[in-house]
Amino acid sequence: MKHLLTAVVERLPHGTSRPWWQWQQTGSLSSDAFRRKKPTLSGRLAGYTLTLLSLTAVHGIRYYNEPQLTVGSRSPQTFLATASADIEDVEATQARQAEARRRVVQALQISSTANDSMRQNLETVLAAVEAVRQEAGSLPYVSVQLLSLPTQIYLRQLPPEDWQPLQDRARQEAIRTRTSTLRLQEDSNPAERPDQLPPEHRAKQELMEVWQRAWLDGSATLTPAADPYTQLVTQVEAAQRQYQVALPALEQLTPPVPATILNLADPDWQQLQQQSRRALERIQKIGIVDGLPREVRAEGIQAQLDDLTFPGHAAQRHELQALVYQWLHQVLIPNVEVDPQRTDQRIRAEIEKVEPVLISVTENQVIVRADQIITPEIFLVLDYFGLTQRGVNIWGLVGVAGVMGMSLAIFVTLQKRLKPDLRRRDRVLILMLSLTAPLLAALFKLQFSSLPAVGLLLGSFYGAGLGLMVVVGQALLLPLVAPASILAFAPLLSGSVVACALAGRSRSREELALLGGGAALVQMLAYGAVSLATTGGIDLLAMALAGGTSLGWSIVALGASPYLERLFDLVTPIRLLELGNPNRTLLRRLAAEAPGTFQHTLFVATLAERAAQKLNLNVELVRTGTLYHDIGKMLQARYFIENQMGSLNPHTQLDDPYRSAQIIKAHVSDGLRLAKQYNLPTAVRAFIPEHQGTILIAYFYHQAQMKAGDQPVPQEPFRYDGPIPQSKETGVVMMADACEAALRSMILSDGFGPEVMERAKATVQKIGQARWQDGQLADSGLTLEDLEVVADAFVEVWRESNHERIPYPNPTSTPPLPDNSSARAEFPVLITPSTGSL
Repeated sequence: MKHLLTAVVERLPHGTSRPWWQWQQTGSLSSDAFRRKKPTLSGRLAGYTLTLLSLTAVHGIRYYNEPQLTVGSRSPQTFLATASADIEDVEATQARQAEARRRVVQALQISSTANDSMRQNLETVLAAVEAVRQEAGSLPYVSVQLLSLPTQIYLRQLPPEDWQPLQDRARQEAIRTRTSTLRLQEDSNPAERPDQLPPEHRAKQELMEVWQRAWLDGSATLTPAADPYTQLVTQVEAAQRQYQVALPALEQLTPPVPATILNLADPDWQQLQQQSRRALERIQKIGIVDGLPREVRAEGIQAQLDDLTFPGHAAQRHELQALVYQWLHQVLIPNVEVDPQRTDQRIRAEIEKVEPVLISVTENQVIVRADQIITPEIFLVLDYFGLTQRGVNIWGLVGVAGVMGMSLAIFVTLQKRLKPDLRRRDRVLILMLSLTAPLLAALFKLQFSSLPAVGLLLGSFYGAGLGLMVVVGQALLLPLVAPASILAFAPLLSGSVVACALAGRSRSREELALLGGGAALVQMLAYGAVSLATTGGIDLLAMALAGGTSLGWSIVALGASPYLERLFDLVTPIRLLELGNPNRTLLRRLAAEAPGTFQHTLFVATLAERAAQKLNLNVELVRTGTLYHDIGKMLQARYFIENQMGSLNPHTQLDDPYRSAQIIKAHVSDGLRLAKQYNLPTAVRAFIPEHQGTILIAYFYHQAQMKAGDQPVPQEPFRYDGPIPQSKETGVVMMADACEAALRSMILSDGFGPEVMERAKATVQKIGQARWQDGQLADSGLTLEDLEVVADAFVEVWRESNHERIPYPNPTSTPPLPDNSSARAEFPVLITPSTGSL
């Protein structure tokens, strides 16, 4: 197509041969109502001058009433007080109040949440140890009448290789001494004997006693199953197996637990748990402060444990105490927190005690002598009596004007690169939003700056590039209006930049609201980080105020954006998506009053949207503009063939091609009236006339030629009034509108073979060639390469919208009806033989 079109000489509607670029320069077919007029040089200069004056007037507020006698200057004469007065030194009073605030010790409180967490963690540790103890088995595992508890503990820990030799030695020793053993001598309870023997000897002695008791009672002649000694051995070996299984589980605990814990009897284990809980409770009541040195915390824990009693002998008690120390060290967390309410009460009480700093003067008292240096106190007195000679600082304003002029020059240069198509009303809006921040800074000393709202609105309206340029520039100029510290400046700029950078990606008011909340969070966190870096601490109230202020401005921006969009005729992605909602009144009317046109509109929108995506155009604008491009047809819907639905064509009754052409052309003017009535943006209205351009209504023109015979027929009555497309977006919609009917009418009996696809693309190329030769795309900015992309996109959508279906077989007979005659009458089944549809 490209090589064909480049060789074509363009023709104007009236048949005059002229290259399309010459035709574009004349623009004779374009309407002034839709062609943006370039501002004259004098107009641009006037606009820049007003902008410079506005910026200077706002940023130079401090110079309107500036004293000529300032701190550090010399007094030109001697000034006397005209009356007695007590003058408050506000800065000195505020300094005293700040010092009193710093002296206040924060009120603290114990956090119940932290205490609950520590108790829960300790119970988790104790429960894990209890599970291992259950796995090892409880003590005693045999009666203490047979074996004492220390012996049972010793035997349970005994390895199998030592257990059998011990049994053998005990049995042999018992046999040697059984004749001299008297029952009365050995009738005492082993558990009651003094623990004077080593564990191994004591265990051997007690095993001998068990064996001798069995022998003296005659049980040695019984079967092994009934032998008390054999039963004892079985119980000991079972306890040994359980113990060996539980030992690895102790090492897996955090911290690892010594085997001593398994050797505690249940009462001793309960006592150990109670002592652990008691120690934790005592430490919690004292309080654990965040940042407490590790060694101080260790000493505190140890001090609480020294007052508690642990079970067992000295070595065992020391081991259990060390274990509880590890448990407490693991679960302890800070539980002392600031009580903001009581702290605020203390601060207010201290501030109320501060007396204001007053400078007392009497009538005719000398305030300052001639040639004396003016100090801050002298300046306050002079200013109180109106002697500082306040007035307009002309040179200060000149300096501000110079800074504003350089800033404006930088803005204009970058704006032409980032957003060259700004309208005059866009510049007015940017100027208005830019002036809000310095005005508020002058009134509230930067604390309540509107930069977050400005960033959110400009990023949403004009994109991140232009928005960031304005926001950062305004932030850098704010110190001209009010003093700004890094603690106030950095968080404000960070939140505003985040809001501006991401606002253009939002596609709903909800997303914009969430972005405002995110920007407020960023500003709050940035305030905390800067405060920590500069002052070494964090003021939670000031941090919350920073985030709350940013959130409030985001809410203001969200509420103002719909009104600004309508007032300044903006087409943001959010507004375009809202206008494209099929439930909008105008679109619902189109669907109800001109259903054929509505279906035509939907398909044209699908074609144009795909082509806009391929060409990286404003897809939202293309889709929304396409939905409204034919709204004028619904006022006379029956005169358009897509709405006639097989009924009589009213143009046949008219039999007047001139009248018919006027009716067809009227859908453009009717559409413009409806668009104005329903407050559609100018960018959307442009699709109504530009999608038709100045094309010829060929059908009625040829009909008029047939009626005129040999008489020439002028083309003007049969051409649309235009203008031709002024942007790529409207040019794509013109192509989609022209190709829709041709693509829809193609027969697909042969499927989607290469020949069919080539024929479809050739059809689109032929229509594009006709529009190109007619000069309709001359002002749109579309190139021959773009038209190739458009043709491919249209054919792609056409193929997707006419996808193949599985062929269903045609039924050859009608299924039998029920025998009941009433059923035949109530449920008639109609089957069309040709289609098989019910």
